[in-house]
Amino acid sequence: MNTNDKIRLIREEMAQSNIDAYIIPSSDPHGSEYLPEYYKTRQWVSGFTGSAGTLVITQTESGLWTDGRYFIQAEEELKPSEIKLYKMRMPNTPSIHQWLLEKLPQGATVGFNGFQYATKDAELLKHELRDKKVRLDFKTNIVDKIWLDRPYLPTEKVFIHDEVYAGRSAKQKIEQVRAKMLEDGSDYHFINKLDDIAWILNLRGSDIKNNPYFLSHLLIDKEITYLYIDILKLNDKIINYLHENNVKVKLYEDLLDDIQLLTEGGNLSLDKRFVPYQIFHDIDKKLVVTDKSNYSSEFKAVKNETEINHLKSCHVQDGVAMLRFMKWLDESVSLGSVTEISADEQLTKFRSDISTYFSKSFDTIAAYRDHAAQMHYRASSESQYKLESKSLFLVDSGGQYLNGTTDITRTFALGTLSEEEKRDYTLVLKGMIQLSLAIFLEGSTGSNLDILARKPMWDQCMDYKCGTGHGVGFFMGVHEGPQGLAMVWNSAPLKPGMILTNEPGIYKSGRHGIRTENTLLVVPHRETEFGAFYKFETLTVTPIDTRPVIVSMLTDDERLWLNQYHKRVYDTLRPHLSREDAAYLEQVTVAI
Repeated sequence: MNTNDKIRLIREEMAQSNIDAYIIPSSDPHGSEYLPEYYKTRQWVSGFTGSAGTLVITQTESGLWTDGRYFIQAEEELKPSEIKLYKMRMPNTPSIHQWLLEKLPQGATVGFNGFQYATKDAELLKHELRDKKVRLDFKTNIVDKIWLDRPYLPTEKVFIHDEVYAGRSAKQKIEQVRAKMLEDGSDYHFINKLDDIAWILNLRGSDIKNNPYFLSHLLIDKEITYLYIDILKLNDKIINYLHENNVKVKLYEDLLDDIQLLTEGGNLSLDKRFVPYQIFHDIDKKLVVTDKSNYSSEFKAVKNETEINHLKSCHVQDGVAMLRFMKWLDESVSLGSVTEISADEQLTKFRSDISTYFSKSFDTIAAYRDHAAQMHYRASSESQYKLESKSLFLVDSGGQYLNGTTDITRTFALGTLSEEEKRDYTLVLKGMIQLSLAIFLEGSTGSNLDILARKPMWDQCMDYKCGTGHGVGFFMGVHEGPQGLAMVWNSAPLKPGMILTNEPGIYKSGRHGIRTENTLLVVPHRETEFGAFYKFETLTVTPIDTRPVIVSMLTDDERLWLNQYHKRVYDTLRPHLSREDAAYLEQVTVAI
């Protein structure tokens, strides 16, 4: 079936169930950003493969809403279908709620899969459409009826992430959560976000590609912790480990029944952003619910000393792999056999040589020339370019290691560049350096600092339609909150121990895309009569290509930062390299 055929079948099911509009989000029962194949319902229906987007279908129209990272990609992938693209946060683009208000009759019914639609979103939907007196149908799961060759749910095994890496035991983390429960008067704490569960229990899995998570729910009361999971994912070692940490294993499907056994009127805290409406609907009937961020989300965002030390070692290992890749790229492009896909494969091979390597941390973006204008471009055998000795090649990649998670982007000059490419490359570099140099007052958020990276581009009336950076986990997701760097307001203050990426860019459709990305650690700077001040320590140790840089565009401070950075990269990587690789390192870290 093509996309329009699928939409036709959905409309037939909608008519039978008296549903006026049907919403298909990009989500699973845990509010995950990246999904198991089983839950990629929006992708299956629409053909749009980006990680963020919501499809809405009525009997006469259909629309897909996504953000600036995916505008170019979505336009291309939606072309064969009737679906209209709505570019979020752009002038004259209605929100989903505004669109539905215009399209729906009074008393309409809006449907969605209650296990794949977050409570926060469902409540907002109901509030925004209150004037239409809409009814929510969250039990008619239409896609389930028509997706006949749907992939199976993942059955990958769970494994222990050793305390030698984690720095704290599962028992200590559970007690840390319980202390906050006691402080807030909570009898129960329901945790549905997969990275929080993995962090608390010091367990990892492989249910989601490139994300070491396992599908599960966690319920903590004052004495016992309950893990709801497919028990086939566990072996005797894991079961004994959980028993030692006073964690009781339950079937994944038992959660809804067990909720009915909780003490009526008890106080339960949860995060509505990551709890599906179907589950919340049953919880809400029995308990006093407090909506708040999971306690563990803030705890895990601040890395402990053990994690930080491992992360620094991890970035050195990753830097060696990147340096070897850069050398291979410089030597191989002129031979005429390198493609976007083969470059990705070679970089993955260099990373997989590292003993602690587990997987990629996300699908590599290896994008040559105009492909790089798509922020989340993914090469295929049909779309890939062969690299030539000219223009720019953007590589955004990362690794999952037992001792950390990495995320790095470098844009390489493969040969002759235009003046526009050089200017844009230098503007991006200036923005990245200015943010790296930031000194900021305690209590500042990433939104307070975002302008530092954008200003060189804004001065030239240019911008990028995405955030400047995101939190990064420790052998966890490459995107981790609550901290972030973006124009959209983020209320999480930056604290020492938090990890963030710094990745401004310029993307010009049909021409080129440029991004330079390092990973930063928040550290103390100074305390004065005006308060405590923090700064960033750069964890990434990989050379930045200086061939495209217009040196005259850099300030003295920016040039000094770049030269000092390259000296540190040289001093750090040199002991880990062969003589031949070290000679190449010396060449690419020469001061400018």
